[in-house]
Amino acid sequence: MQYIKKWSAVVWVLGLLFTVSCQNDEFFDPVPYVLVDIEVNLTNQQFAPLRLDKGHVDILGGSRGIIIYRENATTYKAFDKHSPHRSDEICAIVDVHPSGLFMTESCDGLSFDFNGNPLDGAPYFLRQYVTRLDGNFLYITNE
Repeated sequence: MQYIKKWSAVVWVLGLLFTVSCQNDEFFDPVPYVLVDIEVNLTNQQFAPLRLDKGHVDILGGSRGIIIYRENATTYKAFDKHSPHRSDEICAIVDVHPSGLFMTESCDGLSFDFNGNPLDGAPYFLRQYVTRLDGNFLYITNE
């Protein structure tokens, strides 16, 4: 019986070590999870910039707003404006840079490409939502 207790303890400790060692900071997301289920009618005038490639608009939703970016006629991307860098601070907001070539974070000016990848030392990727185009409607969701 004593042998079984020791073996159980060893298995438990090994399992714990395996779990801790397999955690990967690359997938850690400091931005709070918010349910997103948005329908965008692309024919509405407020979304006119999304009729051109590289066009973008900001909408309400997500943790601190959402940037919708049109890559081409069939590919739209949606990113949470809540920066994963210094995410607990009010300045942790992402906007499209005035050049339209990348996105920047307000606290430190860190930048991200339009795939959500950090460009200059940002510790995490931007949260990207799933987009689905159906005719003139763009659907943005968590899944």
